[in-house]
Amino acid sequence: MMYADQTIQHYSSVLLRTFDKISDFVFFMEVDGSTYRYIFVNEPGKQAIGWTDADIGKRVEDMVPPETAALVTRHYEEAVRERKSIVFEDYRLAEPSYSVQPVSHEIQLPVHYYESEVTPVFDESGVCTHVISVVREVTDRKRRELELSILKDQHESLRRYSPHGIFVLDDVFRVQSINPAVTQITGYGENELLGEPFLAWLPESERILVEEGLHFALSGTPHKYGITAVQKTGGLLDLAILNIPIEVGGRITGLFAIIIDHTPEKNAERATQESERRYRQLIETIPEGIIVHKDGVILYANALALETIGETYIESESIFKFIASEFHETTKERLHALRQGGPVQDTEIVLLTPAGRRLHMDIGSLLIDYEGTTAVMTLLRDVTEKLEMERALHQSETQYRLITENMSDLVCILERDGQVRYASPSHKTVLGYAPELYEGKNTLDFIHPNDVESARRQLDTMTASSEPLTLEFRHLHQDGRWIWLETKIQAIYDDAGQLLHYLTVTREIMKRKVLEKQLKHLAYHDTLTDLPNRRYFLAYLEETLVRLDEEDESLAVLSLDIDCFKQINDTLGHDIGDELLRQFSARLTDVLRNQDVIARFGGDEFSVLIRYTESDAPRRVAEKLVTSLQLPWQIEGHSFITTSSAGVAPYRPGMPTKQLLKHADLALYEAKARGRNQYVVFEDR
Repeated sequence: MMYADQTIQHYSSVLLRTFDKISDFVFFMEVDGSTYRYIFVNEPGKQAIGWTDADIGKRVEDMVPPETAALVTRHYEEAVRERKSIVFEDYRLAEPSYSVQPVSHEIQLPVHYYESEVTPVFDESGVCTHVISVVREVTDRKRRELELSILKDQHESLRRYSPHGIFVLDDVFRVQSINPAVTQITGYGENELLGEPFLAWLPESERILVEEGLHFALSGTPHKYGITAVQKTGGLLDLAILNIPIEVGGRITGLFAIIIDHTPEKNAERATQESERRYRQLIETIPEGIIVHKDGVILYANALALETIGETYIESESIFKFIASEFHETTKERLHALRQGGPVQDTEIVLLTPAGRRLHMDIGSLLIDYEGTTAVMTLLRDVTEKLEMERALHQSETQYRLITENMSDLVCILERDGQVRYASPSHKTVLGYAPELYEGKNTLDFIHPNDVESARRQLDTMTASSEPLTLEFRHLHQDGRWIWLETKIQAIYDDAGQLLHYLTVTREIMKRKVLEKQLKHLAYHDTLTDLPNRRYFLAYLEETLVRLDEEDESLAVLSLDIDCFKQINDTLGHDIGDELLRQFSARLTDVLRNQDVIARFGGDEFSVLIRYTESDAPRRVAEKLVTSLQLPWQIEGHSFITTSSAGVAPYRPGMPTKQLLKHADLALYEAKARGRNQYVVFEDR
């Protein structure tokens, strides 16, 4: 028969052995004063510290490293002193592994974390006799906590720094949270939006479309669409809305509604369309035929070009349909050279009309921006009549004199040494000199000194088989002005190949030169402010960077705009907005140095390129700009103040142009995120 104490001992042993079945480490310790001795350790605990039944009665410090023993003993003493269970955590370094592990996207912790629950056991007299310690590994839990913390930090960074407005909506489309960009875009604060329906701040005309988009996304499919909304201040917004489902535990609990502000781009697009409208008006009134083409396909022809060719509509047609076949190859070569950026001289080709006429045309070509693409603009000048006159001149000098004395073009016969044998009466009308004044003199004596050498070199290349040579140069007028002339020079040879004389037919081209200058200016300047445009700025920047290494200077780009410019347009009108941009440009020009380059990129976006030798120069320039742009504006009876934000991007050696401009834009966005009316210098992170 088993005695009572034997029974108790038997059941205690059975109870302790059940701990072998759990994965936690169980340590049953006897309290001996300030010493703790092992009485029982379950199987997982034995494997953890290498304990065997032979170690019964050993102290903690006999079985584990000193630092671990000190930690464990301190918490045992705390539990005994407090007379209650306590929980503490500790860790140890993970064992290094040299095996090839599969790639995992989970965070791998370099330590093992453990959580210990220590429970003191007291006898009837209140003396602590034993301590039970249950230890479990919590590394996975710690990893999940760390992952969750990182995910929260990433989400907060996206929420805080995203330039797009982010709404978090519940499943009935009420606003749960917004990021700072929502307020920047819409003008509404958190207190006005939180808890309210998402549709509440949108105009009635757009609510059906938005509600359909929200319901579509709530079914599990992201959805994007565009709307027109209204800022709190009344300004119009061109927005794209992206609805994304929020899924928690396999169930869609709400939506992200992300608003992307396309208003600046739309305004720039509208400004571009207006600029193109003005551009078309200009070229329709130019007294030259103009054809714009790309890759040989006609994109546009003005009224005079259509009239010359004898067609009413030629867009989408190939230019080679109207060019005589013998000029196809030379035309292709010219276009190739133009695309490569090489020099292309004016030349002569023959056009074929639908009626079968052959028209001799002088053409000049240049690259332009046309509706967002690079195209070729060709100017046409019909010289058929002039060539017929030239042929008549070859047939008979008598006929020649008869014709030249009744035409407005300047006609000369030059001796082989360049002396004038004959000058037509039209010289008096065009240049103010009597034709007799020229006779016996060298024609080069009347040419601008800067143009003489170029003309002489080209004349030296003429041979019996040469095509007529076309020269452009400035000629002195009797009143002291320099007049631009275009001269066709034909060398006349006898049957034996001996040079007899030169025949020149000249026309005054001042209007054309002015036109070319205007067109070039239009291609590289903003029509509203007359500042350089994006194309000019980028070309100048590229050229400057090439030379920068050779010079002891640094370079920076500043990107700036007018804070809340759209509100001025919406409240005071676009005319005042345009005048503000003009005055804004003038103030920038006054504040900056002559060597600094200012460009309008579109809307109220401006860029400035500065070169400097002192390291703090970009900050001083940005501070000066931001301060000067706070002074009041006086426009059509309105007096008001605006502020401006600026982003500064210093150039680093080897940095691509696009990256430099992107750094300036990012710094500008940061300046706006910090509250506007300030500048931020981009710093590499």
